[in-house]
Amino acid sequence: MRRIPGCEARNASRGRPSGCARPDPSARRPAWLTALLLCVALILGAAAPLSAAEKLFDFGDLNVDLSKVQAKPGSATPSAPVKESPAQQLPSTPESPAPVVLPRDAESTIEQTVRAQSVTVAPVEVRADRKAPQSILYPVREDRPVIEVKIAAGSEKKDWLEEAARRFMADPALGRLEGKPIRLVIDKIGSTQSASLLIEGKTMQGGRNEYQVWAPASSIFRSLVEDAFTGGKLFETDDSLVRSPMVFVTWEPVQQAIDHSIQKSMSFDTLTEIFSREINGEVIDPNGRSFQFGFTRPQSSNSGAVALITMAYERFAKDRARYKIRLEDLKDPALQSYLAFIKYMSDQTKDSTGKLVEPLMQAGYGGQPLSSVYVYENLAVKLAFIRKVNDPNGARPVLRYPKYNLISDHPYYSLRHGNSREQVEASRRFKDFLLTRDIQLLALQKEGFRPVSTEISNQEMNEVLGDFVAENGLVPDLIKASQILVPAQSGEVIMALIRAYEALGDPVGPNL
Repeated sequence: MRRIPGCEARNASRGRPSGCARPDPSARRPAWLTALLLCVALILGAAAPLSAAEKLFDFGDLNVDLSKVQAKPGSATPSAPVKESPAQQLPSTPESPAPVVLPRDAESTIEQTVRAQSVTVAPVEVRADRKAPQSILYPVREDRPVIEVKIAAGSEKKDWLEEAARRFMADPALGRLEGKPIRLVIDKIGSTQSASLLIEGKTMQGGRNEYQVWAPASSIFRSLVEDAFTGGKLFETDDSLVRSPMVFVTWEPVQQAIDHSIQKSMSFDTLTEIFSREINGEVIDPNGRSFQFGFTRPQSSNSGAVALITMAYERFAKDRARYKIRLEDLKDPALQSYLAFIKYMSDQTKDSTGKLVEPLMQAGYGGQPLSSVYVYENLAVKLAFIRKVNDPNGARPVLRYPKYNLISDHPYYSLRHGNSREQVEASRRFKDFLLTRDIQLLALQKEGFRPVSTEISNQEMNEVLGDFVAENGLVPDLIKASQILVPAQSGEVIMALIRAYEALGDPVGPNL
């Protein structure tokens, strides 16, 4: 990976940043923020350990409340209308904006760009890594005084799941099973890493499974994990909890310059052209900074793995909308050179998507080096919210939905292997709790996720996310958000792609 030049990142505080305190809130607080804080008070109640304002600036846990939807004090809460179409998180209507199609969107220039830079890389081996399947062990005897349910979950859901777990365990009607207390533990772990641990049998300790639930960011590895077991059903439950499409988030001055000079929608093809132009001496950023792009390590994080899948799909699919990437495709020297070029030119220092976006939340456009990142939509919404509160006159983060996109479905898999019947039942109960209206609304309001519950109304969705449509480019209609949705790909091919990418060395070229 190349060194990142440019400005020094500020040492942003983990608490309230300087300049955010307001000595006279009633006089200087914007009306929208006052309404927001009243909403938070209604949600959290008087016993909340932190005030709403303190929670607003708690960057350490990215703990930002996005609620704007509760009834005003003294008014009755109206019954929520059912959504028109649960498959779409807001209705597909003429009112829902669609991304602008740019003049060069029909062009695909990955091969020409890499060839023009004479980029080559030492080829790496591509192979399927098949292991002998594990025999499912179920049920194991439950002889402990507490029924523990440990959930392997990505960082993007950790705060929501922890709050939901606290509420679940505090409810006497939910938090006990057959006279025993249920203890829920949320373990933050990357989706790729947790899938690998399950496949390799490394979650088994003393005849019991360390995890009772696998809750990755998407279902891209489901088939691969299932194929690693034999002798019965592995997953007791298989439900999507929330949804979040992937987005490129770029600071507004940089995005405007890309639209003007590149004239393509954001994609890895577009990034390849940006990198090539900068190597040739062109400066994209209007403030003269080097363009810096970041995404997570694919070997650890789902969003990094999704980025790799999208890169390969862009390279091969072109006009074949249902294309399935094959192992043979990964051996293509041109593909490996392209991936090595992206790897060399990008920042991949983070193992989780939450950690990737945190410096942007804290420091904004001028206080950290990244120009653009590839993250989940809900984290982009939180970023936009925080920057508006802390620096309303600063550069805004702009959301652009990739030309080729994958929708992360955030599944919840209750694991039978190595677990007791009681643990499986407790994990199923928690899953049902996560799908209740109140907890789905919590996912929307506190984390910016798109709920799967049909009980969340379009109006509620709009009141929480609506401000980000005009100001930051959020697209309510998932069907309109991206030009092409990447079809499901083989888990075996995805893992082979990740291993090959990890093995690639630095590319060689006259300008590198």
